[in-house]
Amino acid sequence: MDAGKEALSSLLGNKREPTLREQIEEATSSGEGCFSLTYEERVIGFLGCVGSGMFLNCFSVIRIGQLLLGNPVPFAVCFTIGNLLSMGSMCFLVGPARQCKNMLQPGRAGATILYVAMMLCTLLVAFSSALTHIERVVLILICIALQMIALAWYCLSYVPFGRRFLT
Repeated sequence: MDAGKEALSSLLGNKREPTLREQIEEATSSGEGCFSLTYEERVIGFLGCVGSGMFLNCFSVIRIGQLLLGNPVPFAVCFTIGNLLSMGSMCFLVGPARQCKNMLQPGRAGATILYVAMMLCTLLVAFSSALTHIERVVLILICIALQMIALAWYCLSYVPFGRRFLT
């Protein structure tokens, strides 16, 4: 009965709005990204990546002591992998190609590039033996601060007029 109503409604020009689930399934049904994952599997993958990323970011806070005592590698690796997992979680919902396309849109490209560059710099500084302990700590903290600023700027690009609150 509902299919008949939808067909009649469609003929009359009354289109119903697709649900969020239908939008996600349509966006990922093009063969890219998650291939044959069901909607539920995509949501589980998304939540798993976000949860793991958040756990690693929280766990890296415990490692700040090691950073300050001269061993920045555990903190930097934990924090960076947490960020990568969180950033990559959207690939489960929209697919990797569309996620990259969204990240590199004109309003987001600068924040994305800064975010990724600072993650790389964090790792490079942590593994660098040419820097003193103090230089490594200061540079890693600067990289982390810039990552947070870039992430906030990127997230606000999805909120209508979100960036206007900061400027």
